[in-house]
Amino acid sequence: MRLIFFLFLLITYPNSIAAQDGFQWKSSKDKITIPFVFVDNLIIIPVEINNTRLNMLLDSGSEPSLIFSFPQNDTVQLFNTKKIKISGLGNEEEAEGLLSQRNKMNVSDYVDTNFEILVILDDNLNFSSRIGIPVNGILGYSFFRNHLVEINYIKKKITLYKNRDVLKKRRLKSFTSIPLSIVNGRPYVDVHARLDQKEMQLKLLFDTGLTDGLWLFEDDRIKCNDKYFEDVLGEGIGGTIHGKKSRLSEIKTAHFTFKDPLVSYPDTTSYRQLRIIKDRNGSLGGEIIKRFTVMVDYEESRILVKTNNMYEDPFNYNMSGIEIQHNGVEWVQESAKSQVDKALPMGAINMNDIVFDNSSFKYKFILKPVFEIASVRKKSPGEEAGLKAGDKVLKIDKKNVHNLSKQRINELLQSEENKIIKIQVERDGKILDYEIKLRKLL
Repeated sequence: MRLIFFLFLLITYPNSIAAQDGFQWKSSKDKITIPFVFVDNLIIIPVEINNTRLNMLLDSGSEPSLIFSFPQNDTVQLFNTKKIKISGLGNEEEAEGLLSQRNKMNVSDYVDTNFEILVILDDNLNFSSRIGIPVNGILGYSFFRNHLVEINYIKKKITLYKNRDVLKKRRLKSFTSIPLSIVNGRPYVDVHARLDQKEMQLKLLFDTGLTDGLWLFEDDRIKCNDKYFEDVLGEGIGGTIHGKKSRLSEIKTAHFTFKDPLVSYPDTTSYRQLRIIKDRNGSLGGEIIKRFTVMVDYEESRILVKTNNMYEDPFNYNMSGIEIQHNGVEWVQESAKSQVDKALPMGAINMNDIVFDNSSFKYKFILKPVFEIASVRKKSPGEEAGLKAGDKVLKIDKKNVHNLSKQRINELLQSEENKIIKIQVERDGKILDYEIKLRKLL
């Protein structure tokens, strides 16, 4: 489910919780560079919490920061914990979490020694299976507050600057400044939108943790047009998020204009119990933000942006109607050459690559990812073909899914209208072959 990754944006918790002191500069250098993994329009960075390494989604629209899973074969020590009630996107049910304060958070040499984090342990909130890499939590907007932060989506790196001298350099003349309004620590940007012939000014949360480009909240002024399809947008603390997927005629900010961008409209029941700031109309997410190199400047309440080579990419979506997720690993047999791994010490076994060898046969077992269908959209090509949630995916277009990344699978399912996609699955011990014809609804 594509949008599970940002569903904590609007978590509410008691106002009595103290604010964080924030990240402090501990490096001897003038800048800190942090590489990141970029998948499904999301930024995943390595961090340490109380000396335990975790992978966290960087989310400018979220606070407090969150942990929703722990690393295998490791533990995380947390301090000053207490139980609290929380509300999240989904239905109106509350969930229980643990609030922990006075922790030490390291992102390279960027350190917060009074870090506050919320722990939510819910088996339904499984980010790792959705994107195929381990993700343990969400690092919120506090990361951006104290220093200039540059996000380069092409080079997949974040650069933190100790002082503001970098803003005087000649290369920044190619950047465009766009004002931010900072409300309760969260950044908001104003955009102009056109839906059919209706012109609108929108106030949107600037949200690096949203995989979609746009989310809009329907009201008396904002209405989805007649051309849309119902979709599952993700899973929140309160349950499944349903909504509509459609297109706007255009949106623009500064001198940048996007024609026919995709937009999602969550059901009002998914967020009506949450405290949304006055005049907020939705969120601006990764599908649009990734088209720029971005410098987030909290001190001057602005972002500086420059287009990159993704700027003119089309706004595509999954036309198959099936959502595929990662579901663990399994041993896969492959042919092997008879050789010894010289990198291993005598007697060692590489558990990710085991070779059995005798005089009559040679074969190798390798741990490979397993993929399954997480959901099937109603009246979609996937449903019409007969595919079902829970089907284990073996091949796509005759390619073993063991050898495909989650990102590559997503690309195949949104490639081009009328393309025939062949999918082989295993269901109840039987191997079944299907064909789906990608169909464009928007």
